[in-house]
Amino acid sequence: MKTLLLIFSLLTASFSLKAQQDVVIGHWDFKEISKAAGKEVVIVDSVYDGRTFDNHTLLNVGGKYPGQIISVFIAKNDYHNFDGDILSLYLHKKISVSGKISMYKDKAQIIVTNPKQLNSHLDWNPKVLNVIL
Repeated sequence: MKTLLLIFSLLTASFSLKAQQDVVIGHWDFKEISKAAGKEVVIVDSVYDGRTFDNHTLLNVGGKYPGQIISVFIAKNDYHNFDGDILSLYLHKKISVSGKISMYKDKAQIIVTNPKQLNSHLDWNPKVLNVIL
């Protein structure tokens, strides 16, 4: 069974945590990702496929469309922040993506506006650490 890696970013969290905010650390199965809606997370997995539309690009993580577990949504207005074609940069690569999980048509998504939210230069072992913030 495929497991979604959710990694707690200590550096980011140390600047963003509020005194009374709950922090959950652990691993979640891919199919439970919708329970994290509204939470800031860091997710690590491969981009299985993606597609560019007139006004946005979607990167599908955790499986190919329509079986993807989560999609990374990048609006056309934010393309200028990225160096080159978004699909070429991330397709079929292991990435980490940080942001708030939201739901769109009963599917989880993270809206990315800045390339600093994506990292495709990872060397990771999928059985090491699973964390959610």
